[in-house]
Amino acid sequence: MDGVMNWIERLLDGSMFAGGIFLVIGIVGGVLLLVSLLLDGIFDAFDFGDGPLSLTTIAAFTAIFGFTAFASVGAGMSTPVAAVVGALAGLLGGIAAWWLSRFIRSAESTTAVSGSDLVGAEGAVVLAIPAGGLGEVAVIRNGERISLSATAEEPIARGAAVRVVRTITSTSVGVEPIAAAPATAPEPAPGTN
Repeated sequence: MDGVMNWIERLLDGSMFAGGIFLVIGIVGGVLLLVSLLLDGIFDAFDFGDGPLSLTTIAAFTAIFGFTAFASVGAGMSTPVAAVVGALAGLLGGIAAWWLSRFIRSAESTTAVSGSDLVGAEGAVVLAIPAGGLGEVAVIRNGERISLSATAEEPIARGAAVRVVRTITSTSVGVEPIAAAPATAPEPAPGTN
């Protein structure tokens, strides 16, 4: 109990500023990590792939660095030492997040489709697509329903039939509306005029 009180007192004296900066860094990293995991595909334009510089890995590093350095300052370490301890912990956490995300992706279903498999696929708009903006489409490939972020050159309403014309990332595609087939008059039965 005495250690907790000393930690709180340390944060309330001159170390509060350094600890506060580390805490803000940790919170920003935690929010980014949560967003990258829950809203996969939304920040693909800012992502550097599935490698060590993926958004998930960078966010994990940032969150662990900030919270570890914050706790270290509270435990009585000087700011430079707390930053080094936070960086080492963040590096280990970032490596673990990278390894875990690679493991999860490699364990995905063998029926997963590649980007080239999606081109030409037809589906329906789930979330309306504004011109040049992002919406969502659902396509069926290999018996599985796949939801993807989608963009189009023209606005497309919810429920409209679309065709994938290009892949942008592993979770986002470019689409175009499928023109409805023109109605044709039925051919007369043989022998009737």
